[in-house]
Amino acid sequence: MREIDLTGRSDESMRELLAPAARALKEGALVVLPTTTYYGLCADATNEEAVRRVFSAKKRDASKPLIILVDSIGMMKPFVREVPDSVKELEWKLGSRGLSYVLPASDRLPREVTAGTGTVAVRVERNEVVLEVLTLLGQPVVAPSANVEGADPPRRLEEAVAPLRDWIEFAVRWYPTSATAASTIVDLTGEGFSVVRAGTVPLAEIEKVLGA
Repeated sequence: MREIDLTGRSDESMRELLAPAARALKEGALVVLPTTTYYGLCADATNEEAVRRVFSAKKRDASKPLIILVDSIGMMKPFVREVPDSVKELEWKLGSRGLSYVLPASDRLPREVTAGTGTVAVRVERNEVVLEVLTLLGQPVVAPSANVEGADPPRRLEEAVAPLRDWIEFAVRWYPTSATAASTIVDLTGEGFSVVRAGTVPLAEIEKVLGA
């Protein structure tokens, strides 16, 4: 495992420093990245074998689908069947605080990502490190929290690396997160909406945007 330390870098050097991690993702490796919530165990969301390794590393039940991270609604579009107006509205008003949207998945994602549900949870990521990696990679990553199932999600790089060192190619050091919750997951596959995981954005604020 190799570490990339971004805590003392200049803005101009970030892309150069992250290029090896992006290349590793393209080749099917697992990489630990900081996100807007916790450190995540990331893999190319279109690489079936890499996604399987995420499940193995986390000891995660294969029946549990994964969230994918994108850099924009534009990157989201090829991987879902439709982006409803409600996503655009929520992104504009609440997206910076961490919202993931369950939408019908397109056939560009491996079955492992969706766990055969036909749907996928997508988040437009705001962390600048992830955004740079997504730009370099050109496609989404899966990014469950970088911990073994049942353990606390990691706020510091050391907490992420300790149980996963043998599985990861790169770990990117960033500042410790102040997150106290995972992203809120909103299911938008039906006529209305439902919150399937409470998190960073309260239900009342989503209802205010979309209507109760």
